[in-house]
Amino acid sequence: MENVSKKCYLCILLSRMKKYLKDIVKLIIFLALGFFFVWLSLKDLTPEDRSQLWINARNAFSGNGWIFLVLCALIGILSVWLRGRRSVIMLEPMNYHVKSTMAYHSVMIGYLANLAIPRLGEILRCTILQKYEHVPFQKSFGTVVTERVLDVLICGLVFVAAFILESDRLTTIFVENHVADNIVNMLSGVTKYIVIAGLILIIVLIYIFRKWILQFKIVQKIKQVLLGFWEGLISIKNTKHPVRFIVYSLSIWVCYYFMFFVATFAFPELVSTLGVRVALASLSCVVIGTLGFIVAQGGLGAYPLLVSMVLALYGMGAEVGLAVGWVIWAVESAMYLMMGLLSLVVISFTHETTRTETVENHQN
Repeated sequence: MENVSKKCYLCILLSRMKKYLKDIVKLIIFLALGFFFVWLSLKDLTPEDRSQLWINARNAFSGNGWIFLVLCALIGILSVWLRGRRSVIMLEPMNYHVKSTMAYHSVMIGYLANLAIPRLGEILRCTILQKYEHVPFQKSFGTVVTERVLDVLICGLVFVAAFILESDRLTTIFVENHVADNIVNMLSGVTKYIVIAGLILIIVLIYIFRKWILQFKIVQKIKQVLLGFWEGLISIKNTKHPVRFIVYSLSIWVCYYFMFFVATFAFPELVSTLGVRVALASLSCVVIGTLGFIVAQGGLGAYPLLVSMVLALYGMGAEVGLAVGWVIWAVESAMYLMMGLLSLVVISFTHETTRTETVENHQN
């Protein structure tokens, strides 16, 4: 009996170690990518350029520059509040009334978690809503998926707008780096047919063995989760405040733009050189810089590099462009870190609501 209990304990321990190991490996990979981009952005700079980069970054916090950086952080906090308010609207059609403060805290803590481990924030955000507001995990996660889809669509619209306004400059980034050529080469020749054949084979096998596959408990669990996701996805059409929902969605990206635009005034050389063009340059940096948060953990290294590449198209040297990218990245990361920790402290003193209270609040 003792041997059996030891084996069970060992299985649980191995299972937890496997989970933690997976998260650690994921974190190492993303951090490695981040440091690779850091090296990539600095490798061609002379010692004088690196010294000037540091001076530019340090000067951004001197004089009146810190005021614009603080304003950048405040706008970032506003964007998180707007995202929280939007999530409240999305959950209402499913008869879940989430307090705006808790929605804000869950989103902010999610950003904090994403600084540590990729995609952990979305899971933690839904876990908080489940614990404190009794919203089933899969339903709130469905709305998170919807948010991601909306963000991609809005980002695409902003991307198109930026390309229309600054097509000559932004096209240069993709042409010089042969992005289109690399994609075509990856899907050319035999590789293309192997990918297509593999996808068709997987679809056919799933269809043939669908009844047998559905017998597995894990598949039934996935089906249940997917149904919850679907309910969250379609909640958007049932929202009681469609105008407010659209305003919040667009305002979030307006905040992202002004976070960058306002922060540029901490760099007098940038503003004096570009003049009114700093407005369009900010739009271009927001669009291209967003890609940095996708390819590297928290945008580490990648975001400053991409911002520098964009500003180079406007005639700014790497020592200025990298300084702008690193300072804005540091300000945003510090804001998410400090406010995320504050939200963790606040919710630790928050009492859990009951499902009955949640429904009654919604009905009132």
